[in-house]
Amino acid sequence: MNKYPPYGAPYYGSQSYGPQGSGQPYPQAGQPQMPQGQVDPAQQGAEQPYKQQNSKTHFMMGLAAGAAVAYLLSNKKLQQSVSSTGEKAWSAVRGEVEELKERLEDTQAELDYYRNLHKGE
Repeated sequence: MNKYPPYGAPYYGSQSYGPQGSGQPYPQAGQPQMPQGQVDPAQQGAEQPYKQQNSKTHFMMGLAAGAAVAYLLSNKKLQQSVSSTGEKAWSAVRGEVEELKERLEDTQAELDYYRNLHKGE
């Protein structure tokens, strides 16, 4: 028995997509099928002008971003300020966690008190 639905039929539980895991939609009746792993030349041609027009722009943006990151990582003053800010933030988080623990202990003590208060009745 064939585990896939008939050609052109939607796969159960999906939006008219092909066999499970393929991620490819079923082709409509009358459409040519491309072999697995090949790109339609019409789609490939559509991507080329974008890549050609923006390759220098993408390169320059990447170069600028890399230079900025390198500068920030090599700046001692920035490293110290990030480190001190991180220490302050971690200290604040630890203090809040301790406060939360104390509140939970207080709530537990109140619950125990009220349980014992009404236990004798």
